[in-house]
Amino acid sequence: MRKAAAMVSGMVLGFIGLILVDRHLSCAQSLPESVVENARKEGALNLYGSIRDDEAKGIFDVFKKRYPGIAINYFRSSEDKLVSKILGESKAGTYNFDIMDSSGSYHLKTLGLALKWLSPSAAGINPDLLDPDEMATPVRINTNVIQYNTKLVSKIEIPGSYEELADPKWRGKLCLEDSDFEWFAGMIKIMGKDKALDLFRRIAANKPTIRNGHGLLADLVAAGECPLAINQYGNQVALVQKRGGPTDFIAINPVMTIVVPAVISKNAPHANAAKLYVNWITSKEGQELIVKNGGRIPVRIDVDPDPPKLTKGLKLKIAQRLQGREFRDIQALYRQVWQGR
Repeated sequence: MRKAAAMVSGMVLGFIGLILVDRHLSCAQSLPESVVENARKEGALNLYGSIRDDEAKGIFDVFKKRYPGIAINYFRSSEDKLVSKILGESKAGTYNFDIMDSSGSYHLKTLGLALKWLSPSAAGINPDLLDPDEMATPVRINTNVIQYNTKLVSKIEIPGSYEELADPKWRGKLCLEDSDFEWFAGMIKIMGKDKALDLFRRIAANKPTIRNGHGLLADLVAAGECPLAINQYGNQVALVQKRGGPTDFIAINPVMTIVVPAVISKNAPHANAAKLYVNWITSKEGQELIVKNGGRIPVRIDVDPDPPKLTKGLKLKIAQRLQGREFRDIQALYRQVWQGR
C-alpha cells in the first residue's frame, strides 16, 4: 500500500511539475503588449533569409494570420551574399533589413549591426544553443550528412567516411553546396587543418558539381542528376523522402551541426515587428510549424524533429560560429579548395 501510494504521489507531483514548467515557459515567453501594438503600427517586416521561398510562404502566412496587418518583405539568398548585401547597405547609410535568419547571421555581431536583445521565448530553447551575447536567437539547427540517390548508389557503395569520397570511382558523381562554410571550418577543427585540406583536395579532384542551396541540392540528388551530395542538410533529405524521392542519407559521427539564428538589426526600420516575429518563430507554436511546414530541426526542448532519426543516435558537434576576419578567411579557403579560385 505504501509503495502504491508513493507511486501515485510521485506521478501527481510529476504531473504538477509539468504543469508548472509549462506555465513558466508560457509566462516567460510573452512579449509586452506595447511591442505587439507598435508592430502593428509599423505594418511591415523586412526579413533577409536563406530558406526556400515555398517554405517561407507557409511560415509567413501563419504569422500574418496571427498578426494581421504586418506585411513581410522577404529577400532570399545564400548566407555570404546576404552579409555582403547588408554590409553594402550599411556603408551606403541605408538600413533596410530588420532580421537576418541564416547561419551567417552571427557575422553581423562583429560588424556592429546586431541588436542586443533576448527573446522571451528563449526560456524554451536548448540552453547549449543560446548566444551568450544575447544578439542571436537560435531558430533551427542543420545537421551535415551525406545524401545519396538510392537507385544510383547501391548499399555496398554507401560511403562510411568522407575518406571514401576521394576514391576515383566517384569522379563526376558528386555535388557540393557552395557556401557551407561552418561545416568546412568544423571539419578542419575536428581533423586538423593539414589532414582536412588534404582530404578535401583529393575529393575535389573528383570534380564535384557545385550548386547554391541545400534544397536545390536535395532535389538534384533525388532526380538523379547527382548521385551523391557531400555536404547536405539532414532535414532536406527527409523532405524529399516524404515526397517519395529515391534518396536517403548517411551521418558520419561526429555530425557537424550548425545553429541557425535570427539577428535583429540595431537600426531596424521595423524593430517591434522584428521582435514580434523572432519571439513567435521560436515559440512552441512557431517551432512546431517549422517542423510541420518545412521539416526543419527545432531548437526548443519541448519540440521534436520529424523524423526522429534526424538527431536520434547521432553525436552532434556544434560548429564554431564564424565572425569577422575568420569568416572571410574560411570563405576564401572554401572557394580555393573546391573551386580552385
